[in-house]
Amino acid sequence: MLPSLLSEAAALIRMIHAVVLIVLMVSFAPSALRGEEPRIVALHDFESAEVRQQGFTLPRAMKIHVYAKGAGLRRIVPASSGDIPLFAYGWILNATTREVVWQMDGSNTKRAWEYRVADQYLDLPAGSYEAYFANHGFGQGLLVAQWTRNIDRRGVKAERPERPHGFLAAFGVDHTSLLRHWREQVGNYGMEIYLPAGRPSDVSNFEAPLHWKNIVVALPGVTDNGHWTQAFHVRKPVTLHIYGEGEGSGRRMHDYGWITEARSRARVWEMSMDKAQFAGGARKNRRQVETLQLPAGDYEATFVTDDSHSPADWNAAPSCDPGMYGLTLAVPSDADLAAVALTNPLTWPVLSELVRVGNDQDRRAPFTLATAQSVRIYAIGEGDGEDMADEAWIEDVAGKKVWTMERSRTLPAGGASKNRLIDEVISLPKGVYSLRFRTDDSHAYGHWNSDGPWDPEHYGVTVYAVK
Repeated sequence: MLPSLLSEAAALIRMIHAVVLIVLMVSFAPSALRGEEPRIVALHDFESAEVRQQGFTLPRAMKIHVYAKGAGLRRIVPASSGDIPLFAYGWILNATTREVVWQMDGSNTKRAWEYRVADQYLDLPAGSYEAYFANHGFGQGLLVAQWTRNIDRRGVKAERPERPHGFLAAFGVDHTSLLRHWREQVGNYGMEIYLPAGRPSDVSNFEAPLHWKNIVVALPGVTDNGHWTQAFHVRKPVTLHIYGEGEGSGRRMHDYGWITEARSRARVWEMSMDKAQFAGGARKNRRQVETLQLPAGDYEATFVTDDSHSPADWNAAPSCDPGMYGLTLAVPSDADLAAVALTNPLTWPVLSELVRVGNDQDRRAPFTLATAQSVRIYAIGEGDGEDMADEAWIEDVAGKKVWTMERSRTLPAGGASKNRLIDEVISLPKGVYSLRFRTDDSHAYGHWNSDGPWDPEHYGVTVYAVK
């Protein structure tokens, strides 16, 4: 009986909320919404998209009027004015510097019942800007407790409405109630920008993000579990401008990029937690902006994402530059642009391979080198702690190990942290060799007990000839 009465009470409260909201929507609407100021940007319809954006260019220093309606968790315990976690909010970027020039927070918004409303005039210098509004999730609070949930647009439409049940449903904070409440509110989220003075025709619009000139490689990290690679050739020494946005926490990057010198397989640049900076939004959003001197040679740029938090579905607040999530390489000097060309990856003839290796296997494959030469070794195996659970090595004709896959020299191979990769070039004298790979009783090809690696078809070890 008590849950039923509480549920009816919650429904009555929601009805009262709706009536009050109608009054508030009128009282909090700016004069611009009554047609006194021309509109130059409008960002709406967040039931089908988490982020919307629009670029605009001011030909001279101008005043703009920003009106945005978002939402955030209510603070029962008083906090600083800016310390209000918003899950629906807007911001403005300088399109050239990629830095935030304005953003909704607790200090520049007012509470309008269930919403947070920003209504501000800003003086901006001449230049190009990008307006963004994001709604990644929804939350509510009850006394000192708070509930939040991610709103994944890929599956939310397919969710069948369920009758709220359980103790939390009595207070409207269960999964079903939160989703229903979000649907009631999401149509009111959004941001509009008006021009108080001047002619709207003076302001031009463009599709954000505004890409700078001389981009030579772009690897957008647009999906979960993604792996993108682009080979390129550098004809003479050049300076690259690198802009990487990804995800990282603790000491580990989860979505990140790197550049490999194609022939030596050495990584000449990589996103890392010690170099990447906070990129806005959720604390795990990271950005690394650098310049890199590259000598002439062949290279590969790579960007990877894990199983969550990407433009496909932000499970927390997106970065402040969500359209540039991924890895972008540009050549600042016009004179150097012709020195960089996209190519196909280098081809590596296979000398010997043991791939698609399953559990409890001990496999070997012979190969012979007619002369002393360099070979490329590419291996993926399982490694926990300081040791490899799945081992790769090369033996000479006497059974002596001449190369071993050591955990300390491996790199992440995607998926579970225990998936490890080694990709290196070594020199071997002429002779007869055996390529070896041995697995334990779990987590191998076709039998993953955790997330598998990016390249499962090469689970094992391959030896390539170096041209």
